[in-house]
Amino acid sequence: METRFTNFITAFKAEQIKKRGTGFYWTSVIMGVISPILYFIVCLIRNSNEIKSGIPYNLYSKVIEDTAAPFANFFFPLFIIIMVSRITQIDHKNGGWQLMETQPAYKFSIYFSKFLTLLVANLLSIASFLVASLLCAWLLTYCITIPKNALLELPLYQILSLLIRFFLAALLVTSLQYVISVLMSSFIWSILIGFFGLLLTMFLSPFKLTPVWYPYEILAKVADTTNGSQVGHYLLFTEYIGIVMSLMFLYIGFGWYQHKRFKSAFWGNSTQLFSLLGVLLFGNVLLFWLLKPNEMANHTKTIICGTIHSSGTFQNIYIRDGIANDTIAVIPIKNNTFHYEITDKVIADYYECIIDGKIKSSLFFGTHDSIYLDGKVYGNDVKFDYRGTRLAENQMNEETEFNYSMAEYYLRDNIDLDKPKIIIKAIYNEWKDALMKPNSFRTIDNYVGKSDYTERSEKLVTTKYLNLWQDLVKKRLALYPNEPTKATSQIKEMQSKLSLTDESLLTNESYFNYIKSQLVLKNKQDIDENQKAVIEISKLKSSHFRDKLLFWQVRKSLADANSSEERRRLIATYQPQFTNVQYQTKIGVVYKEIESLGKGKVIPNFVAQTTDGTLINPATLKGKHVVVDVWATWCGPCKQQAPYFEKLALKYKNKKIQFVSLSIDEDVKKWYIEAKSKTKTIMHGHINDKDDFGKKYNVEGIPRFMLIDANGKFVNAKMPSPDDQAFEVIIRKALNLPDEE
Repeated sequence: METRFTNFITAFKAEQIKKRGTGFYWTSVIMGVISPILYFIVCLIRNSNEIKSGIPYNLYSKVIEDTAAPFANFFFPLFIIIMVSRITQIDHKNGGWQLMETQPAYKFSIYFSKFLTLLVANLLSIASFLVASLLCAWLLTYCITIPKNALLELPLYQILSLLIRFFLAALLVTSLQYVISVLMSSFIWSILIGFFGLLLTMFLSPFKLTPVWYPYEILAKVADTTNGSQVGHYLLFTEYIGIVMSLMFLYIGFGWYQHKRFKSAFWGNSTQLFSLLGVLLFGNVLLFWLLKPNEMANHTKTIICGTIHSSGTFQNIYIRDGIANDTIAVIPIKNNTFHYEITDKVIADYYECIIDGKIKSSLFFGTHDSIYLDGKVYGNDVKFDYRGTRLAENQMNEETEFNYSMAEYYLRDNIDLDKPKIIIKAIYNEWKDALMKPNSFRTIDNYVGKSDYTERSEKLVTTKYLNLWQDLVKKRLALYPNEPTKATSQIKEMQSKLSLTDESLLTNESYFNYIKSQLVLKNKQDIDENQKAVIEISKLKSSHFRDKLLFWQVRKSLADANSSEERRRLIATYQPQFTNVQYQTKIGVVYKEIESLGKGKVIPNFVAQTTDGTLINPATLKGKHVVVDVWATWCGPCKQQAPYFEKLALKYKNKKIQFVSLSIDEDVKKWYIEAKSKTKTIMHGHINDKDDFGKKYNVEGIPRFMLIDANGKFVNAKMPSPDDQAFEVIIRKALNLPDEE
């Protein structure tokens, strides 16, 4: 053993002698520092405020995060491809491999001394990258203005962690390229193969088609997750995959090199064959285990806890459901930390998490879940990270990615309505494809949503396509009343997957619309669908599900009612029909709120102040139609809508209409600074008593848009957003202006 080790050291020293004067290690350093240097130059040219953020951040970590992507995605793998090919091809060209084998050295020492040399070069390149990034951050503090919220402490643990993770992640790329380069005597072909693999990653990544085990993807994943594991692991599962695969490649590559031919290496005798099969079997079992997604285990209790990092202090967190805005928990906050146990049963669903009535986010959880909220609230910048038993669920994007739908195209443009089988086939095939997507998301630690979340997602996918089926039935009934559209076996299969009494889906409007469409089929009266729906829902057997369904529909019917008389009739008829007294009370409150904000009702009193101290109230706004935008400087969606609101204000500035922006900011100074920078076409005011205003105008969220007539009466108390074409249509109708072409 000692002789073998001495032999290996000798071979390694020989490799170092051969590298003298070649610039081998200097190339490692240069490729490591390119990304930080380019970043530094860009920051100087732009005198960048790009690294500015309201939330405190570590400047050194930020620079490393920004420079890691180009390093890991391009410069570092390119360096590995070139240097591996270079170290092997020199000996191919000069017959060095054969010459070395005539020396008193083991083939193992020859093969792996070169590989170790490459690993040293990798380590040097990674270390150069990290040092250059830190140096770049330090120099920036002298060259550009650094925000006050930038922290200047060296993140030593993160630096050490990234050094190890980058090194291990690079093992697979290095070993694969090394095996190829040793076996191929052509310098060009080994380079081309490696470069093709790198380019393939760039093509597949935008489409999210890159497998998690792909060598270059494993390296890129380190750059995407510079803070490491979300559950406290030292390495990500992809890095373990890289280690296992690199060992398998090295075993095969060395055996092939040792015996010159694959057949001689692994088919020469039974021992060699069984060794190969054993390594492959053990390696693939490990890979299967590493690739198998994990689910978080249930907790014994239902716990909501966490910490809010902020310069301010907070009092309470309100957890509300999405149907009746029921508050299922009021969580007290002490010293910006909280820990609360919910003892009642909680249906697994998305809930609204509201901090002190101002800061909102969406949270998915249910009974026997433990959720940890790590919040950062600094001025207008808000960030929430949810950990715990619903880690995967709360990281998934609720908004569906755009996917072209042939079935929707047929129905939208009324194509082939006379050939229902074509549309039904499109609906069914798209449904089958879509069922696979809820199962595709995994966290960086290989956790997926629990089975109940996957089932819920599949049900909602089914709901979407059954609603398309219902659209087809409606359209064909209008066009071909004498040709019934019967459900095929495919549609019946879809219908069998969806219960019509699933309480956990009622917060989803698509599911509610599907239930409603099934119920109104029974009603043949010549009345609108809202009336049919509320009548049929009221006929259902008394249950909590029926109460929720009835509440949703009565609330919608009240909001859509054309007169106070219609609203009074609705509340008188259906309020007593709720089994749960709480729903009776809540629908009564909804009625009073909607009635007070109904078309033709006098707007409630309020007082606001403009930037020059002028008072605004309902009396001062009379004489013109008024469009009101309720907003705040800390509200992201408000800022998104502001340009559309300003554009319309400028468009109609010569008409008898005033655009008014009313802020509910607690910090008047922040409002004043932002309001002074905006167009004077809009009247800017700050609400004196935001709580009173919120109650009177039923402000559940912002931005909120309202249209008031010249007599101080509501035209529309809850307008769509200005980026919606319907917003301008409502204004033009109120002003008696013709429709625009």
